[in-house]
Amino acid sequence: MTNLVVVARVSATPADADELERRLRLLSDASKTEPGCLEYEVFRSSEHPERFVSIEKYTDADAFAAHRETEHFHSIGLAQVIPMLATRDIQVYPADSRLG
Repeated sequence: MTNLVVVARVSATPADADELERRLRLLSDASKTEPGCLEYEVFRSSEHPERFVSIEKYTDADAFAAHRETEHFHSIGLAQVIPMLATRDIQVYPADSRLG
């Protein structure tokens, strides 16, 4: 089984940035309790405070799929976070594709 790394780059309007941070923290905290979640970190840009990046690591594709079916992904991620986003880019990488 290959671990998966998910990199999500998102942004909100400047007026919504603090609220987006709060909701991303809730989603991160809940996601870290999932058995297949190895890492879930969210970072906020110091130069552009409306921009965020999350780096998530799952044991395998099944764990990532299970994450997307959790109650917190639906109630926080889909229902609260996504409607606030001005931009969203999500990339999924197999961990064994690491170059160094």
